[in-house]
Order: sequence, then structure tokens, then C-alpha cells
Amino acid sequence: PHFMFNSLNNIRGLMLEDVEKSREMLTKLSEMLRYSLTKNSVDGIAVEEELEMVDNYIALSIIQFEDRLTYTQNIDKTALSEHIPPMLIQLLVENAAKHGIANLKNGGTIHLEIQKNDGILAIRVTNTGTLKISKGSTQLGLKNIRERLKILHGAKANFTLAEEDNQVVAKINIPLV
Repeated sequence: PHFMFNSLNNIRGLMLEDVEKSREMLTKLSEMLRYSLTKNSVDGIAVEEELEMVDNYIALSIIQFEDRLTYTQNIDKTALSEHIPPMLIQLLVENAAKHGIANLKNGGTIHLEIQKNDGILAIRVTNTGTLKISKGSTQLGLKNIRERLKILHGAKANFTLAEEDNQVVAKINIPLV
């Protein structure tokens, strides 16, 4: 809900400057809503489909963060057809923006990397900053990631969140069937 509220307010402000861009952003927001409502009940979707939602999220976030957010990615093209739980990557990227970049005066970078290695789909999201978990945080998103991976893949999949070299690094490894 917080993301939705911010997005709508940012789009409203953009309408005075660039009507076409505002329309494009409303379309992206609507696609994200449709995706979250329709895909929430399925066990897996193609990485390629998830990346479309990540791109929509980043496009909307750039309105909010302006030049404070840089986004890069390195995606193994052979991984695009692999299936993952829906909203998995999007949640990692959203957390990187919300809990990382948003707290940095000068902003920073979010980098997404997806590779296939030795029967494992490796997803890695890094962001500028340090790992700080707010007091009172339920960490519900992180718990949901772990639980969904456990239900779908048992102990074969794993998720870690750590700080490495002044960056927050979220890693997910999913076995390929």
C-alpha cells in the first residue's frame, strides 16, 4: 500500500510536467496491480515475466528517487524460461529500494544478477548501503520468501541476506528440475 500511495502521488505530480510519461507510469502501475492479483495464487512463473514487473517497479521508483537511483542488471538469457515463485525478485528489488536507497541522502545502486550454474538458479540483488533491520519490523517479506522457497523446494533452496563490502546482498538459490 505504501508503494501504491507513493506511486500515485508521484504520477499526479508528473502529470503537470509530462502527460505522456504520466500515462505510461499509470499503465505500468496497473500492470503491477494486475500481476500481483492474478499471479499471487500460482506456484511459479517464468523469470522473464517476473522481470517485466521488476522493470515496471524500477520505472515507477525512478520517478520517486530521480537521479538518486541507478539500476543495473546482468541476466543469463538461458534463465529467462526458468520458473520461480511470483513476486520473488520484485520483493527483493523493492526491499533494496525501500530499506536501502531511500535511506541514503545521495542514493545508490541496485544491481540484479540472475545466473544458471550447476543445476542452480542463482538470484542476487545488491544495493548500496548497510544492513539495518528497523526496530519493530516484522520482516514479513523475508519470512514469506523463506517459507515459499521451503514449501516449493524444501531444504534444496536457500535465501540469505547479508552485508558485504558496504552493500546489502540478498541471494536466492533454487534447484533446477
